[in-house]
Formats: sequence, C-alpha cells, structure tokens
Amino acid sequence: MTIDSHCHLDQADYEEPVDFVIQRAEAAGVDHIMAVACNPDDFEELSKQLKQHACLYGAFGIHPEYAHKQHDLDNLKKCLIENRAVALGECGLDYHEAEATHEQQQDLFQKQIDLAHQMHLPLMIHARDAEGDMRAILKQAYKAGKLTDGFVLHCFSGSADMAREAVEMGGFLSASGVITFKNAERVREIFAQIPLANLLVETDAPYLAPHPLRGKPNEPAYVQYTLAKLAEIKGVSVKEMEKITTENFGRLYLKGQQ
Repeated sequence: MTIDSHCHLDQADYEEPVDFVIQRAEAAGVDHIMAVACNPDDFEELSKQLKQHACLYGAFGIHPEYAHKQHDLDNLKKCLIENRAVALGECGLDYHEAEATHEQQQDLFQKQIDLAHQMHLPLMIHARDAEGDMRAILKQAYKAGKLTDGFVLHCFSGSADMAREAVEMGGFLSASGVITFKNAERVREIFAQIPLANLLVETDAPYLAPHPLRGKPNEPAYVQYTLAKLAEIKGVSVKEMEKITTENFGRLYLKGQQ
C-alpha cells in the first residue's frame, strides 16, 4: 500500500479533470491520497472531491500566504467537522514571498495551533525561510501541551537541528520530490538521520515533480519516485518503505479510525 501524504487537487492547477489524476494514481498503486485545501476559496471544491472519491483523506487549513486577509476560523472549524478531516493544515510560516507580515503569519499560525489542539487534530505544517520563528513557536506549543495530537513538517528541507527537535517532540517529517533532486545532497543527508518511525512521503502535487520528471506538473502517481529514493537513503527495500510510511500515516492521521 502506498499513500501520498500531501497533495493539492485544486482543479485550477491541472489542465485536465482531476478525476483523471486520481485514476492514474490508483492505477499506479497509490491506495490513498491526502488532499489539502489551504485557501478558504478551495474548501468547497475539496469537500466535493472527498464525497466523490473514497481514496481521499482531507485536510483543511489556511496557508501563511493568506494571513494578511480576514479569516473566519469558525468556518474552518465547521469545514473540518463536516468533512471528517484528519488534519488541520497546511498552516505555518513562509517568509520567502508571502505578502503577509511575519506578525500576521505568526498570529494566524498560533490560532490554528489552538484550533487543532481543541479539535484533537494533527497539524500539517508549512515552514519556508522561517526556521528560527518556527522552532520557537513549536517549542512553546509543545511545552504548553498543544502538540499532543501530533504534527508533520511537510515537504521538509530544513536544518538537521530542526529535524532533531521535531523528532524529540514526536513530530513527523515528510519527504517530497526534493530528495530526488541532484542538488539536494544536504536534504538527503538529513533524511538519512531521521528515524524510520518519523517519516512520511508526499508529492506536494502539482509542485516539485521528482527526478526524472522535473519541469512537469507533479501528481500523486509520481509518489513512487520519492518513495524509492527514500528507501535508498534509508537502506531498506521499497516494499519495506511502503509499509513503514503507511503505518506512520495511520499513527499520525487515523488514530480515531483504527
């Protein structure tokens, strides 16, 4: 069983019906897909997809790039409940190109940490060029007992120290197509040190298509390339890595359904 633990299926990002993308994933042996809506404008679309496709799990959150706008967190909560979402996210910090100020992003992130804790949902976290503040916020939340339902640093490419601290707090780190890139040796070295029990694998489709498909739109069917590279990095078979990442996905996201 293979699971793509993070992708985006917003129709606007694809040149063909998303149904075809999902069908190709299933044909490629991807049994389940975590579909993520992190723009409130896309919540309704994902809600419909979840009803139509049994292979999908859903996550809803508000990405830091929208932190400068007014948001109704009651609507987010309602969406999470009605769709039986298994995670809140993606949410977090992005100091690379987001229009929102650092303070706006931190405020929205803190509110979503609180909501996830209130709802007993794991957090799906985005962190880009904001490692110092992210580490500080997570340490504070951990000490306050707000991360007891788990979290994942999705599409992880941070430092070894951040990876170590996340593991110490019981967090997961998700490998994306980045680990297949020729210039990503540092990221591969960090994943080599992460315990097997803390690993997930994802596409982040339609972004970050893995080698040898770089430059093409990514899709859940391509998770096999990242899975194979992660298995190579960790020195285990692809089948064993499938088993490990599937079990880890269940421990993080499906505790209430097992």
